[in-house]
Amino acid sequence: MLFPENTAQVQEIIREARKNGKGLVPLSSEPPHFHGASENANAETVCFSAMNRIMKIDRRSRYVRVEPGVTFGTLIPLLAEHGMRLNLPFLARAGKSVTTSALEREAILIPKYQYDYPDPLLTVETVFGTGDVFRTGSAAGPGTYEQNKADKVLPWGPGTIDYLRFLSAAQGTIGFVTWATLKTEILPSASRLFFIAADNVGQLNSLANALIRKRVPDECIILNRENFAAAFANDLAEEEKLRQCAPWVMLCRVCGFDRYPEERVDIYSRYVREACAEAGLVAETEYPLLPNLEERIENMLTDCDRRETNWKLRLGAQKELVMAAPPSKTAAIAEYISQHLPQTGLSVQPQVQGRAFRIECNLRFENAGEAEKYEAALFELAKELAAIGAYFDRPYGRLSELVYTEPQSLDAVKRIKKIFDPDGILNPGKLCF
Repeated sequence: MLFPENTAQVQEIIREARKNGKGLVPLSSEPPHFHGASENANAETVCFSAMNRIMKIDRRSRYVRVEPGVTFGTLIPLLAEHGMRLNLPFLARAGKSVTTSALEREAILIPKYQYDYPDPLLTVETVFGTGDVFRTGSAAGPGTYEQNKADKVLPWGPGTIDYLRFLSAAQGTIGFVTWATLKTEILPSASRLFFIAADNVGQLNSLANALIRKRVPDECIILNRENFAAAFANDLAEEEKLRQCAPWVMLCRVCGFDRYPEERVDIYSRYVREACAEAGLVAETEYPLLPNLEERIENMLTDCDRRETNWKLRLGAQKELVMAAPPSKTAAIAEYISQHLPQTGLSVQPQVQGRAFRIECNLRFENAGEAEKYEAALFELAKELAAIGAYFDRPYGRLSELVYTEPQSLDAVKRIKKIFDPDGILNPGKLCF
């Protein structure tokens, strides 16, 4: 395992690998690793844990620049000291790399601040498989990082090509990112969390669409009973108590900021209640299945998961399936999964101001030796879901077989790979490479 400390060392590692014909795979997050993108038996691991500088925090322009070794557990409290917050994934692991999470397009909790699928990622510095350093967007330009006086927050370009998209969800097959600029948001001064229960996901899917079109909620996520209980319980006994909740629960948080925060929260709360009434639902501020559950959930939504055992692994092992879907097909896909895997956990998250939904299927089990069996079952399910409208835009493992099927597109992707990694040394064998 190699431990670079700066961009120059990453360049040297890649150039040496080219000479020796060795594969390289990047690793930024602490274990556990769920998807296998950072594991490759045919490559040497390049661990970025030593590259853990927080390079800049800018509250006025609302961004932070970090190296890939910076984790959620480290960055969240530091941003809070500056009155800022990240647009977080749901219960991100404390040891998860912030940069990797953004590069992998993990679903974020506040869709009204997401303007494109790579958000909150803005610009990056990367080392391609050629050994060349490249900066995307407004970070591009001659000279060193210190000499470049641009704000480095405009993601498009340079020129008419959106280079950031070559790196987004590429699993380290195009280049190794050495720092990233991420959008941040202002920390609320007041907030109110609503619990909206329903018997089916379609009701909540429509409600989320109605609220997000008006840009009402900040954090917004829909969970089935299994994932609600697993996510917010601290042990198996608490899980049993939380399973007394409704079949589906939407968590909706409205916030107020520096100017008239309480008034803003009251106005948004009225919007939530009116939308629920129109849908035949009720928005509650209390959900008394456990003492102080409301406060626990609000704290967890605004932080990472700092528990010793990740909630997905409380039974011992897990496999998951992540997909995107248009709003019109989200409910049908979620219900299809529930019918074919009744004990699976489901999370449904509106994304990009409601233009799409992310669906995550979490299959938890006790015997780690059965992982291959469950993985095969999920792959068969994925083939059926693809036929009814699911799109696997983060195709880990065999899911790439469902994505890279069109010959002309496949040829174009491979030609792009040949430009940026001519010797095929970066995470060989992943995606369609």
